[in-house]
Amino acid sequence: MLWDYVEKLKLKNPGSTIKMAVNRVTPESPPHFKRFYVCFEALKRGPFKGELLATVGRDGNNQIPICLGYC
Repeated sequence: MLWDYVEKLKLKNPGSTIKMAVNRVTPESPPHFKRFYVCFEALKRGPFKGELLATVGRDGNNQIPICLGYC
């Protein structure tokens, strides 16, 4: 489903940079999500011309904290 999401983002946000990386144990094995990068065109041409950075990970309680930053 993530590949469909990437295609929808590209379709609805022309000029945006969208990249997704996956790992495979073998060429025949299903992909395992590794990372996802998005820089919307509006951020590239806005007054600050920056990127919204987001980091997602699991903490010791198996929670998924999200960290956002604009640079």
